[in-house]
Amino acid sequence: MREATGTSAVAETARTVAAALARSDIAHLIAGGLAVQEHGYPRVTIDVDIIVPDVLEAAEFGTADLSGHLAREPEFQDRLRDKRSGVMIDLLPAGRVLKAGCKVPFPAPTTASDQLQFVSLEELISLKLDSWANSPLRRLRDKTDVVELILRRKLPRGLAVLAAVRDMYLETWNALQAEK
Repeated sequence: MREATGTSAVAETARTVAAALARSDIAHLIAGGLAVQEHGYPRVTIDVDIIVPDVLEAAEFGTADLSGHLAREPEFQDRLRDKRSGVMIDLLPAGRVLKAGCKVPFPAPTTASDQLQFVSLEELISLKLDSWANSPLRRLRDKTDVVELILRRKLPRGLAVLAAVRDMYLETWNALQAEK
């Protein structure tokens, strides 16, 4: 799919970041659109969302090799850019929420590896619902991702999403069943 949509550079950038972090023994988890793809909904994404224990440390070590492929984005302390493809990498803080009002913290990665480590399906759906709930117009794609994952994966009503978004998941799941 990534070849057909012209977004294979996004996956390559994710692998580059994972390798750079692994060299410094920094664990990571892939979230966002790449995680949605990995969990069964083939949709287009143009950036990499990666959860790390310490955003500033990950940015520093990720760009330590000056001849490497990653560069800091000067106006954002939590964003890198792949110098080859221009793909942006957003570093997300493990154990914290992205903005005020959010209730689901990013999970803590435990594995430093050059292989891509993805958030679990339950974590992904919890993060997506929380993001949508706090910016329902700007983050509509997050809700769509949840709907498509429920449909494509035939997810159960009792999926172990976090309590903070459980009612939203049940409401979405029930509405989908009512539309059959």
